[in-house]
Amino acid sequence: MKLYKIYTQSRILQHITFWIALFAIYILSYSGNSEYFIYYAKNNGLKFPFYIVAAYTLNYWQVPKFLSKKKYTLFILTFVLTSFTLVFLFKLVLNIQSGYEMHVFNLLSYLSKTLMFYTPALLIYGYQTHQKQQQEKDRLLLLRQEKLDTELKYLKAQLNPHFLFNTLNNLYSFVINNSPKAGDMILQLSEILDYVLYKSQASFIDINEEIKCIENYISLEKIRYGERLHIELHKPTTIVNKQVAPLLLLSIVENAFKHGASGNLANPTIKISIHTDQEAIYFDVWNTKNNNLQGTLNDSYKEGIGLSNIKRQLNLLYPDKHVLTIEDTTNDFNLKLQLKII
Repeated sequence: MKLYKIYTQSRILQHITFWIALFAIYILSYSGNSEYFIYYAKNNGLKFPFYIVAAYTLNYWQVPKFLSKKKYTLFILTFVLTSFTLVFLFKLVLNIQSGYEMHVFNLLSYLSKTLMFYTPALLIYGYQTHQKQQQEKDRLLLLRQEKLDTELKYLKAQLNPHFLFNTLNNLYSFVINNSPKAGDMILQLSEILDYVLYKSQASFIDINEEIKCIENYISLEKIRYGERLHIELHKPTTIVNKQVAPLLLLSIVENAFKHGASGNLANPTIKISIHTDQEAIYFDVWNTKNNNLQGTLNDSYKEGIGLSNIKRQLNLLYPDKHVLTIEDTTNDFNLKLQLKII
């Protein structure tokens, strides 16, 4: 209730300020003989109540009640009736004040007086229309942003659960057998979960954090696949100060493991390269393919949830600021991504 009262008082103050400013503009615009200035000021003072009535009947009655609801006939009728009444009353007041006789109705005089009375009303109407359009634009922008945020949170949440299950199974096995690798696995898994659940909530993050998460992911997958997996990671030798959307590169790596190392491949190989310059981040992932499924797995790789997820994130986060190239051959799959630094 208090906020509504403050809002109402603010609106009233805005309207009072508008009419005072408009009256001042009308008076100061007079450039004639100074002897007639007082008469000019009084004449405008006489007209202003009609300006005010015209403005509020149009903008707070006729427009919302009829024009906005597409009741055009009623709008025209009420407008003509109101404007005619204002012109008649103005001439009546002018007649009483000056003693001149009222003239018979004249269409030209009626139109000119109507235009004069409704000029401030049209200014208010234009301003309010602009404000409503801006508010609607802001509302749609906010809804769009909220929709994008929701979609991104959903996309980020799609880290393959099989990775977690397999890692926990391996961890359980190491713990049971008192393997010294168990401690490292717990640390690496906890760092990945910390990154996925908390750090990735930011819109963009230091690329070194993403690389560190990829390294932890690779370490855990090496334990899962053992010696049969050959993997190469080429990363910047010096610390780079670049920002990237969190989980984006990790999702690509995860996809490569899912389709390039799983199954019955004898010697799966994955090669990952990350480098940067002043303008962009370059990410290259190459992996072998399992051709024993007669194309089913390969088609899944190209059109499956993982790659669709990645493309969706790129379109949301890097519109017109990324280049995604896919090279698909019989035996391997190569994804190259160039991200323009935002």
